[in-house]
Amino acid sequence: MLLLLKVILVPALVVSVTLGGRRWGPRIGGFLTSFPIVAGPTLFFFAAEQGNAFAGAAARATLVALVAVAASGLVYAWASVRLPWWASLAASWTSFVVMTLGLNALPWSLPLALAAAIGSFFVVRALLPASRGGPLAGERSVWDLPLRIGTSVTVVLVLTSVADWLGPTRSGAFTAFPAALAILLVFTHVQQGAASVIRFMHGFMPGMWSFAVFCFVVAVAVVPLGKWIAFALAIACLLPPQAAVLLWMKRGVRH
Repeated sequence: MLLLLKVILVPALVVSVTLGGRRWGPRIGGFLTSFPIVAGPTLFFFAAEQGNAFAGAAARATLVALVAVAASGLVYAWASVRLPWWASLAASWTSFVVMTLGLNALPWSLPLALAAAIGSFFVVRALLPASRGGPLAGERSVWDLPLRIGTSVTVVLVLTSVADWLGPTRSGAFTAFPAALAILLVFTHVQQGAASVIRFMHGFMPGMWSFAVFCFVVAVAVVPLGKWIAFALAIACLLPPQAAVLLWMKRGVRH
């Protein structure tokens, strides 16, 4: 039953986000990608298969790793200005792995981890390069959506399969691995150019604030309240800030 859920839920979320991005452009696409469409289900599966304590510790590690996710997006954005997609991707993933291992080697309280994650989103957005020029005209690849789905499902299946061996901290840290983000950045880079990559990241970073709140709530609530109540509460806490960010972004576009 859980395996069936893994191969149905994550693709459904990825398809929804992808179609939304195609409909409303790279900035809104980045915002939609910031939902925990891979990390959320993965943390829930940790709770179901490894126990609530495991999921709580993993959620803390995921929260810390969001700092590295933000940094990896910044690295890709700057690299995309001068480098091809494969070099930009290599630089981005290298920065994520190095930062994640370093950050999760340190002791973090939950409030400090939340503050560091949210602070990193502000800092990274301020440090993004200027978006010069419009998007390049290009045909959408037929491999775009299948690769996004395949990569996301693979991340969930692999992490939940080796979670017992990795332990909660490493499992949680690599739950934040920006696989889906990387696919979106690469296809945006190839099809529409660096300017659209930067616009995508401008939409992605504000939406990450509620991703951090989601992880924080799961980490705090999953042990005392159980997985069902904790994840329902985390989703409920995620929606209001996402709605506020979306409203702010729409007003920014009109002005």
